[in-house]
Amino acid sequence: MKKNKFLSLLGLMLMAAALTTFTACSGSDDDDDQSGTTSMYDDLDYFQKALCTIDDAGNLVSYNTGTILYKEEPQHLYIGVDNIEEAARIFAKWLSPDVKLPDITPSVRELTAQFTDKQGKPQGTIYFRAGKEPIVAEVTASAGMQLKFIDRITFLLNSAWPQNSGDEDLGINTNLGNDGELGIHGDPDNSWGR
Repeated sequence: MKKNKFLSLLGLMLMAAALTTFTACSGSDDDDDQSGTTSMYDDLDYFQKALCTIDDAGNLVSYNTGTILYKEEPQHLYIGVDNIEEAARIFAKWLSPDVKLPDITPSVRELTAQFTDKQGKPQGTIYFRAGKEPIVAEVTASAGMQLKFIDRITFLLNSAWPQNSGDEDLGINTNLGNDGELGIHGDPDNSWGR
């Protein structure tokens, strides 16, 4: 009799343990807004903070990198580099650890970074593309990207940089090109929203 009570009690305890261990699936798998993978980082926020400081009210405090060369283009930053590999390595430092890029080599011509938020939802794409000398590369974003205070980042050869400094109105020396525009202004292939 004691053996039967013990086995009954053991059976009830096993059933209780099984019921508390195994739970039914909820309908949350049908949520179309989830892209699946979660992240430790909001990639867009990480990128934004790498490039500029924004106060609690959402105002630009300062740029953390780059220089404005044209006062009529205050959201276009320029950075001096010696080669495309250096430019690509600087670009990679702005990305969260969750963003994966191929190995950076001296022959790199283009890098694409797909951004997601912490829930894995897509935020857009940032492009790093080689340019034509004296432009080493440019960084642009896909249409609809919610990046604040920056329209484009241009990596410029250091050898061309001294020619650009010291001008009172921040204009580009015409020695750099026939029109002095570095070949990027008004070029639809290099627009930020592409």
